[in-house]
Amino acid sequence: MFDFHSPLYLILLAAIPISLLIQLRTSVVAAKWRKRTTFLLRCGALLCAILALANLQRTHTEQRLAVLFLLDISDSIAPSQKDDAINQINATIHQLKPTDQFGVIGFAQESSVLIGMGPANQQPSLSSVLQESTIDQNSTDILASLRRSLELLPENYHRRIVLLTDGIHNRGSAPVTDFLPLFSASDAEIMTIPLNTVQDAIRVQELQLPNKVRKGQSFAIQAIIETDGSIPTVSATLYHNGVPIPDLEFALQKGRNVLTLPTQKVFEDRPHTYQLKLNVSDVILENNQAYGVVQIQDKLYVLYAEGDLKYADNLKEVLEENGFVVNVISAAEIPTELVALQHNDLLILSNIPTDTLSPEQMNIIETYVRDLGHGLVVIGGDRAFGPGGYTDTALERVLPVEMTPREQKDSVALVFVIDTSGSMANYVGAQKKIELAIEAIRAGIRNLNTEDQAAVLGFDVKLRDISPLTSERDVLISAVGRLKPTGGTTAMGAAIVAADKMLRTSDAKRKHIILLSDGNSAGDASEFIQAAKDATDVGIVTSTIAIGDAAKEDLLKEIAKVGNGQSKYVQNIQELPKVLVDTVRDTQNYIVQEQFQPITTNLTMPIFEGIETLPLLHGYVATSEKTTAQVFISSHKDEPVLAGWHYGLGKSIAWTSDVKPVWSKDWIPWSNFGKFWGQVVNWTLPTEGAAADFDLIVSPRNGSAEVVINTQQVFPTSYTVQVAGPNGKSQSVDMQHESTGRYVGTFQMNNSGSYIVTAKRETDGSKLMETVTLSYPAEYANFDVNYVMLKKLAEETGGIYEPTASQIATPAGALIEKRVSLSHTLLIIAVVLFVLEMILRRFSVASGYFAELRAQLRRQSEVVMPDTLTRLNQKKSGMVTSPNPDIYTQIGTVSARETNINDEAPELAQPAEGTMTRLLAAKRRSRSQ
Repeated sequence: MFDFHSPLYLILLAAIPISLLIQLRTSVVAAKWRKRTTFLLRCGALLCAILALANLQRTHTEQRLAVLFLLDISDSIAPSQKDDAINQINATIHQLKPTDQFGVIGFAQESSVLIGMGPANQQPSLSSVLQESTIDQNSTDILASLRRSLELLPENYHRRIVLLTDGIHNRGSAPVTDFLPLFSASDAEIMTIPLNTVQDAIRVQELQLPNKVRKGQSFAIQAIIETDGSIPTVSATLYHNGVPIPDLEFALQKGRNVLTLPTQKVFEDRPHTYQLKLNVSDVILENNQAYGVVQIQDKLYVLYAEGDLKYADNLKEVLEENGFVVNVISAAEIPTELVALQHNDLLILSNIPTDTLSPEQMNIIETYVRDLGHGLVVIGGDRAFGPGGYTDTALERVLPVEMTPREQKDSVALVFVIDTSGSMANYVGAQKKIELAIEAIRAGIRNLNTEDQAAVLGFDVKLRDISPLTSERDVLISAVGRLKPTGGTTAMGAAIVAADKMLRTSDAKRKHIILLSDGNSAGDASEFIQAAKDATDVGIVTSTIAIGDAAKEDLLKEIAKVGNGQSKYVQNIQELPKVLVDTVRDTQNYIVQEQFQPITTNLTMPIFEGIETLPLLHGYVATSEKTTAQVFISSHKDEPVLAGWHYGLGKSIAWTSDVKPVWSKDWIPWSNFGKFWGQVVNWTLPTEGAAADFDLIVSPRNGSAEVVINTQQVFPTSYTVQVAGPNGKSQSVDMQHESTGRYVGTFQMNNSGSYIVTAKRETDGSKLMETVTLSYPAEYANFDVNYVMLKKLAEETGGIYEPTASQIATPAGALIEKRVSLSHTLLIIAVVLFVLEMILRRFSVASGYFAELRAQLRRQSEVVMPDTLTRLNQKKSGMVTSPNPDIYTQIGTVSARETNINDEAPELAQPAEGTMTRLLAAKRRSRSQ
């Protein structure tokens, strides 16, 4: 049968009779057969083109099958079962017809197409593809794999899904059975094959302990342990904050065992972590342990990280007078895990540079404020804010100020001049000196502002231009990698001159050379000093960093002195990155060291309660406030000294001066110093007691957790719920108003660890916090094959439970109608017919030329020319039989005859008629044919 997909185009068929009418009314001088043939070819081409536009289709029915195998490769499946499943898939593939298609999807935490849909004889080996799979196998998402398979199955086939799994769906809160109506309406059969799980002898299902207790309160811990009965007794160890408590011994029965552990009592105000670990080895080790966290807190706690510990008492004492429990730590002691930071109400960072913090630590601090609703106070100094490298970090994001002042600082052009002589190839520990130098320069480049320019010069025996002046950090960081140690006496003087010349071409207001060398170079010392002096004369500053035990420190100090720069000595090369970063920061000119009277924006704010005037300040770090920030105190240059804002669920404050007797030497003896800082800290703290009228309940289930908020308020209220997971990763929870006073949401728990859930009511900012712990991935929590779900899934979708290979490979139901478009073929035919018509039509004109050519050839063949070979034979014969003097007479006679023939040839070849006459004659002959 034939059909049209776009029959409207058939209207164009009217062009064929119109073409016929035009053909009849047009007088064309040509043979009748030629006229008719060209017309038929033209009409055929037009007809094929119109049918192609109308999309002529050929329809036929056949039995074609598309099978998509979904193979569960999660950790709960026994390895032998995975092998059996692969063998069953391969056996089914061998029974498919050449017209059938199949594909394979492997799934666990996510799904991956192992073999795309295609004919069986063109597919790769499943075993080899499966070995290359990188799917995370610690959870199972059956729903996602089923949805994806429905998208991949082609149309115009019997669509069939074969699900090989244990049926344990542990990712997401919705069960598979909730989506049965969707699968039933998808026109795809789902056949299910149960796979056995691993034989797990024992596991700790849960460690139950209270979330919060009072200081000194006794509390019980219960452990729920499940076993298959093969282990009658087990020893276990309970750890409190990593310290083991004497081993325990438990008698177990098959199934679920609820065991009570020794009563605990704690007095320290901090999170207390408990971990129960079974001393047994079975197939799955991950679920032989569980842990939980108990919060104990009666007071407000401040974690105070001070970059200059000798000055820590100035602030610590006044905060303790305000009722805070203050824990002073160094920068190196700042927590690296969110749980360790969580119990503190406030974090203070005083003169802490970012090179003492890892990116992960800064992200944790951001999560601590944004998602947990705690407070952050950052205090300035010569190594904080801009000079501390806060630009483009998580710390800058959480603060109410930007590191670049509103009055844009002077632009900077900087040239790194690096000694690449042979000594830079020497090892220091596991690294070469040059590698540490490259690391240091890259760190320095990262501390430049976006608009600043930098260049890199290397020097040994000769100068090496590594990178010209540019503000593109990525280009500079990549170029630094080209620094290579070579050898020979260094050309330090030429390098300083080259850097000077390069900087003179820059429009930057501040120009700086940083020379990194040991000072051992060819040439006189006066040459180097003069080169630095010449640079100073045009406003270029030269700083030096002396490296190595053999460094000429005095020479490099003199160069820096003449160059109006700084000189630093690095005996331990491993300190080079830090020293170079500090040198780069010194070029930025962030610090304002002037005496000024701080300006308050509004003394009626709670932060200034009981304070009428402020003492003088003697310096601060220049910054600029962000759009939504509040500036409480500003400088004489209208730059923020004290600013704060709300960030997520929490608040942060920036004090750009210090708390040392340097810039704040008039503040420390001030009578209101303690009152001021007590009120600053109070501003950052969350609202107290406002959350008493709603409850927050967090319940783990199936690799996710359900969040429920119950409130007595009748009218709908907006709640913001943030979850801080392991390693500080955060996610938002979409809370749905389920019923009066009840809000429900869910979030994923993909990784083991503590999840801190913070709920904030938007109307008044009140907050509640709960901690829920995932001891191990949900994949290791349940090993019971879900036969009921697998049977119901097959039944509801018209599939078969536990089918054979033959049943999988046999199509069922009515024949499928297949439509094949003929448009492509018709277009090719149309083009061929059109080309033939054009050739035939043009040939009628050219045929006259061919006829004339044939006539010329015919006339030329009629000219009788002497046979040259015959004449030569005659000559040869005469010369042999008559060797006498008459031979010359014979030769002369032959020559005369040839001459006569040549004289007559032009007359024979002369055309009988002109060219035009011949053409007309040829045309008449062609018409008569």
